[in-house]
Amino acid sequence: MRKPRVVVSSAGVFHAYHLARGVQAAGYLHRFITSIYSRYETGIDRRKVTQIPLASGLASAIRFFPGEAQQLASYLVGDSVYDLMASRHAKEADIFHVFNNQGLRSMQVAKKHGAVVVVARSSAHPRVQERILRDDSRLPSGTARLSRLLVERHVSEYELADFIFVPSQFVWDTMLQEGVSARKLRRVHLGFDPVMFFPGEKKDDVFRVMYAGGLSVQKGIPYLLEAFSTLNIPNSELLLVGDTYPDARATLSEYRGLFRHIRFVPQAELLHHYQQSSVFVLPSLQDGFGMVVYEAAGCGLPVIITENVGAEIRHGKDGFVVPIRDAKAIAEKLRFFHENPEERNKMGRAARDYVQQFTWDNYHQEVIAHYDAIFTQPR
Repeated sequence: MRKPRVVVSSAGVFHAYHLARGVQAAGYLHRFITSIYSRYETGIDRRKVTQIPLASGLASAIRFFPGEAQQLASYLVGDSVYDLMASRHAKEADIFHVFNNQGLRSMQVAKKHGAVVVVARSSAHPRVQERILRDDSRLPSGTARLSRLLVERHVSEYELADFIFVPSQFVWDTMLQEGVSARKLRRVHLGFDPVMFFPGEKKDDVFRVMYAGGLSVQKGIPYLLEAFSTLNIPNSELLLVGDTYPDARATLSEYRGLFRHIRFVPQAELLHHYQQSSVFVLPSLQDGFGMVVYEAAGCGLPVIITENVGAEIRHGKDGFVVPIRDAKAIAEKLRFFHENPEERNKMGRAARDYVQQFTWDNYHQEVIAHYDAIFTQPR
């Protein structure tokens, strides 16, 4: 049996480079389409890379204007332009694997030429995501209309797709909840790099609570700030690593002085911050996976996540799983870790051991196994 020609298409970063590397290692990669290829990424044959920088430029220009409506508009315009230009290469594929919201036109072209079409969805079903965020992000009518347009574009891709790859049981359940056929769904567990993220010696005695990711309402930043503000733990610090989203600016301003903020940092520097922290918190209202959870755990940190974070940890062994929007529960678990350093270290070690099974190599094997199955099955 010949190997399938796989075209991977992603306008953003996400885990697209990890996907392309794994597909190439199997000898399946025909083309990797992206907006602007990162010069820091390795392991992908640059002769197989097609860049579409115009889409990224348009999206960036739109995001230059203030407000959340501009951010949503940048997704609609940037991803639509990207999709239109990427569609020229979709006819080359036996399997066309595109990231959600970036491939409606490309998928149509790929299917017309006989390809199997796979959509990668890394968050909850967009209708579930919209409902979860509705109470926390009260959108103006214009912004709400843009949000609905984005949701419908996502849903149209699910209807057209042959298969939908999801990273967690949480995402799987929201897909079924919204009527997506289980026949289309495939679970592919994301991973982390244990060579890059590992424990190190902590240089101080500060009880440091760390968060990494976009500073947004969706990520639960208001509830983490509220929780930490009630603790009044001496010699403690809340460290937030990531860029600020418009919907969280007012909350961050309200709690100014409570936390230390570092914007985007390279992976090597991120490792340092994990190693110098005491506990990691990801309090997302919805998060299809949350790769930072495994990175932090790989560095020996116990973790606190919400029930709507897809990354799997064992409650009470690797850390704690708390309800969404529950600042009190976050505060209680943080206080427990502060007052019980031996348990904190024990859970950190357990978390590190547990996540060693969830590597990118494991992810690559799962993807290729799915490709082999869907490429050979009758259609």
